[in-house]
Amino acid sequence: MKKSLTLSVILLALLLVGCATNSNSQKESTYYQDLSSDNKTSVKFTFKINQDDTEDNTADPVYVVSANIKNSTNKNIKFDRSKFICVLPSNKLLSNKSGILTVKSGKSKNINQLFEKMPEQGTLGGGYIEYLNSDNKLAYTNFVKNVARSSNLTDKRLVHANKDVNANSRFESDSSDGSSDTNTSNSKSLTESQARKILGKWADSNGISSFSGSTLDELTGTEDDNNGWHFTAKDGTFWLVLPNGKIALSGQ
Repeated sequence: MKKSLTLSVILLALLLVGCATNSNSQKESTYYQDLSSDNKTSVKFTFKINQDDTEDNTADPVYVVSANIKNSTNKNIKFDRSKFICVLPSNKLLSNKSGILTVKSGKSKNINQLFEKMPEQGTLGGGYIEYLNSDNKLAYTNFVKNVARSSNLTDKRLVHANKDVNANSRFESDSSDGSSDTNTSNSKSLTESQARKILGKWADSNGISSFSGSTLDELTGTEDDNNGWHFTAKDGTFWLVLPNGKIALSGQ
């Protein structure tokens, strides 16, 4: 009798475990864009850049961007991997991946090399990564020690810096008929702060510790007619930061 009772308990336990496992595996998956706002905040995104030496890095480094998605909701979440977009001030990078990715509740998934050919100026915070559309911003492209996290969406400085990025990007898409009016040119312009950061990163990557005896902050910035910026040292030497992020050592 005792043996029969023990066997029954074991069978019941196995049945319960099996039901729980089957229930979890059959849990309905929800697309990320259909989640509530509260659930979206429980999905954490981490983006990491790696320099891509297969590209021409002569002027500026070129990066690939990989992603990690951590699902802390009680739902299984689906993503169309082709719908990730990196929105930069002057262009968009579209995902290099395709197919459906499911991240189960309480689990994490990686997407390797989600974006390719990320320019260096695109890593300074003047842009963001979204899923499907701007209602689903995932992180600003502010890569600190090569990493950008979804937590930076609450950074007021980045929010302010990106207030016009989406509008500029839409304008460029609407104006892709080959016209070259003044507004199109202006949508690709740099702010002085952005240009100064680009010059600083260029100097760091080339082992330049000073600008003809001046620090970066001591350089005088003057906007160029072509939407770039001249930065002039005390001795008259100046550097030109072009709208595409390239640097020209212009001399004196």
